[in-house]
Amino acid sequence: MKNNLIKNYLSKLRDANSNEEIDKILDEIIPQLKSNGISLPQVMMYFKMYGDEAVPKSQDHSNSISNSNKAQVVLQKLLAKLKD
Repeated sequence: MKNNLIKNYLSKLRDANSNEEIDKILDEIIPQLKSNGISLPQVMMYFKMYGDEAVPKSQDHSNSISNSNKAQVVLQKLLAKLKD
């Protein structure tokens, strides 16, 4: 069940095209993750198991964040915000 919640919240990151958009979305979903009792280790396990699904690849290759590093950027920002 928690995997479904994580997936639903992280799916909001699908259309983020900049670091600013990622930050804004993470600021919205972090409180929801925490209020549902989703811990940092659970998020890490989700990324380990379903990393390719967590942040879907964009079909628009003109994005300011390339497909190759979007998941990495999201994960780094997510971990930093969850530690707070």
